[in-house]
Amino acid sequence: MAKLKENLSEILENALANTTERYSLPVEKLEKEKHVDDLCAHFIWKDGQQSVFLCPKAVEKGAVFTTGNEVLNDHLSLAEKLAAFIRNDADDPFAKEIVTLTADSIVLFIPRKMCQKREFLLDVELCEASRAALLKIFVILDDDASAIVTLNMHSRGGGNENLFAGQIYCSVGKNAHLVLNEVQDFGNKTIAVRREQSIVREGGDFHWNICELGSAKSYDSLDVKMEGENASAVVYGLYFPVKDQLMHIETRQDHLVPRTFSNLHYKGALADRANASWEGMIYVDPKANKTDGYQKNENLMLSDEAQVFAKPGLEIIMDDVKCSHGTTITNIDDDQIFYLTSRGIPEREAEKLVIRGFFDTILNLVTYSPIRGKLQSKIDSKMEEGE
Repeated sequence: MAKLKENLSEILENALANTTERYSLPVEKLEKEKHVDDLCAHFIWKDGQQSVFLCPKAVEKGAVFTTGNEVLNDHLSLAEKLAAFIRNDADDPFAKEIVTLTADSIVLFIPRKMCQKREFLLDVELCEASRAALLKIFVILDDDASAIVTLNMHSRGGGNENLFAGQIYCSVGKNAHLVLNEVQDFGNKTIAVRREQSIVREGGDFHWNICELGSAKSYDSLDVKMEGENASAVVYGLYFPVKDQLMHIETRQDHLVPRTFSNLHYKGALADRANASWEGMIYVDPKANKTDGYQKNENLMLSDEAQVFAKPGLEIIMDDVKCSHGTTITNIDDDQIFYLTSRGIPEREAEKLVIRGFFDTILNLVTYSPIRGKLQSKIDSKMEEGE
C-alpha cells in the first residue's frame, strides 16, 4: 500500500514550505469573442490570476460563475448553502487536514429549471515555480436543472514544485442532472490533495468521470451521498501512475434513504516503480431499503516493480438491499497480444492498443472533446515513458 495516506500531514507541510505564492487575485470578466462557441462558460485560474466568461443568456437566467468573495457580497442565500456544505464535512479527518489551507473559492451555480447543453469549463493551471492553488470549488445545481461541467487541473511544464490542495463540493438538486468531468494532470513535481463531497437529492442524477494522470504524489478522498429517494450516482475513474508516482484514492458511496442507486468503477494501469492504492466503501443506512449499490476496481500491471493495493468494503445494516463489489489485478492478456501480433502488429504496438482499449470505456465518457483528446495523448506519452 502507498504510504501517502499515512504521511499526509508531513507531505502537506513540506509542500507548503516549498511554495510561496498562494493566493488569488480578483477575477477579470472576459468578452465572448475570446472563447469558443461550444462553451457556455470558461473560468481560468492560472497561478493566482483569475478570469471568467459566462454566456449573457446564462446570466439572465440566474447562473453564477465567480469567486467566493463575490458570492458573499452579492448572493447571500447562495453563500449560506456553501457554508452548510463545509459544516457537513467538518468531521471528515481529511477535510480537517486541508480546511485551514483553502482560503479562496470558486463557485458555479445553476438555477432552478435551467438546462444547459453547452459545457461549463473550469481550468486550474499551475505553471510558475513555487505556486500553490489552495481552493474550495463548489458546483451547485438547483432543482430540475441540468449541466455539464469539466474541471481541468493541470500544469504546463512538469519541472516545477507546486501544491494543489482542494475541497470540491457538488450538490445535485431534486430531479436535477449533472455530468462532472474531473481531470488531474499536474506536473511531475506537484503534490495534489483533494477532498470531494457530492450530495444527490430526490430524483437527482449524477455522472462523475475522474481521470488521475499527473503529479508526483496524489491523494483523493471522495464521498457521494444519496440523500433523496430515487437518487442515482455513477462514478467512473481511471489512474495511470508511472516511474515513481504515488496515488491513493478513497471512495465512499452513502445510501441514506430508500430506493437509491450507485455504481462506481475505477480502472488503473501501473508501470515502472509506481505505487497506487484504492479503498472503497458502500454504506447503507438502516432505513435505506431497496438500495442498489456496486463498486469495482480493475488494475493492469505493466511492471514487476509496480505495486497496487485494492480494498473494497460494504457496511450494510439491513436486509432488503442489493450491494456487491469486485476487484481484479492482472497482467496484459497474452492471448490479446498474440491475436494482434498474428495480424502483423508489432508486439510493443499491440501492448499499447491493449492499454488504450482498457481505458477507452472510461475515457470516452469525458464529454469535452478537446480535453478528451489531450488525455488520450497523455496516456500515449506515459506508455512511451514506461518503455
